[in-house]
Amino acid sequence: MAKLATLAAIFAAFLLMSHVVEAHWTTITSVEIDEEGPRRGGSCREQLRRQDLGRCEQLLEDVARGGWRASVRERMESSESLRPCCEQLRQVQEGCRCEGIRQIVRDQQGQFRGQGSLEVARSARRLPSTCGVGPQQCEIRAAWY
Repeated sequence: MAKLATLAAIFAAFLLMSHVVEAHWTTITSVEIDEEGPRRGGSCREQLRRQDLGRCEQLLEDVARGGWRASVRERMESSESLRPCCEQLRQVQEGCRCEGIRQIVRDQQGQFRGQGSLEVARSARRLPSTCGVGPQQCEIRAAWY
């Protein structure tokens, strides 16, 4: 009987040690994926390289070249580029939209001088709200030459 008790104690000790070792070696790994942040499609620079904003560029050119008879708002609303521009902006993540608009304004800086440059900057600043997307305004400065 003593041998059986000793054998049972040894078996219980091995069983207990196997659970301890198993618990020690078990690792739980969890990964969170944030699909809303700017990293979803890579950096803003990468996303803007892939996403064409040519219609927004055309829209801002229309605003600058539209003459002084119509207001900036009227020129934006009458431009054939407004709806396609808004569709293109919707394809860009909210956190990257202003960077895309700033890039267009930087690319156009040499084309427009004085009042045209100011109007392009004002229009670009309000472009997201005009399209009904966020953010409401972008930080864009006019370059005077």
